[in-house]
Amino acid sequence: MTDQDLRRQAREWLVLLNSGNASEAECAAAERWRRASPRHAAALAEVERLWALLGQVERAPAVSPSVPRRTRRWSVPLATAACLLLAFWLAPPGWHADVRSAAGEIRSVQLSDGSQLQLNGATALDWDADAGGLRHVRMYRGQADFHVAADARHPFVIDAGQAHIRVTGTRFDVNMLDDQVLLAVTEGQVQVRDEQGHERAVQAGEQIAWQAGRLQVVQALDAARSLAWQRGRLVFRDRPLSEVFSELSRQRAQRVLFLDDKARELKVTGVFALHEPQAVLRAIETTLPVKLTRLPGVLLVSSDD
Repeated sequence: MTDQDLRRQAREWLVLLNSGNASEAECAAAERWRRASPRHAAALAEVERLWALLGQVERAPAVSPSVPRRTRRWSVPLATAACLLLAFWLAPPGWHADVRSAAGEIRSVQLSDGSQLQLNGATALDWDADAGGLRHVRMYRGQADFHVAADARHPFVIDAGQAHIRVTGTRFDVNMLDDQVLLAVTEGQVQVRDEQGHERAVQAGEQIAWQAGRLQVVQALDAARSLAWQRGRLVFRDRPLSEVFSELSRQRAQRVLFLDDKARELKVTGVFALHEPQAVLRAIETTLPVKLTRLPGVLLVSSDD
């Protein structure tokens, strides 16, 4: 799990502990999470320090299973300030990138080597036309369709998190979702590798995923789902709610915080228009046992059963 993932989980625990609604069992669960590893403890301490330094909210109480249920609730201004702090603490990956698209924007880009890119919303990447004889893209977040100009002498290399992709000329889609990267190849062949050195060749009509940085098995391309955004659609087939909100974050400039893992793992199936993310939210609220709490810049998601 990356440091960014740990900080996200630490922020979610801190939101719950400061909400005034944390039960003794939830406090105990937070303490178990903190004690699970030194990295967990460091992430929680870092988040607590930031809150205290910025002075936006009072310092959270020490995480302890003996902490009684708090009866005082935040005032509206305090809750709003805290959620805004959570929403904008740590700029999104790639805020400084060469090539970016805004949330809800589909953008076409031509690189200096003639390669064509189509960016989904909230995508960010850096481009280097001559990185030691290579054409290099570092992808920070989002999703992009690459139509790479053929050049056998200068391979086209993409680093997307822990995913490594190398081609000379082909077409494929790269989708970064939390701790997962998905590659869908529509033309030619793509060489892929993970941090452990495992390599694969992925052909046109195939797709592959990196899960927590590790290459998974090659599968037949599910173009109806993987490439649906290029047709203005969002397609979910029994997908966890956390992944659905990752997709929605490309269309809505709003942070999402899950307050429990049960809500995160609920499954969603449906087809929606890309430009109507509110329709997805309405479907989630009416069909799943979840509660969506809307605050400025932040959407809190919790199970409701």
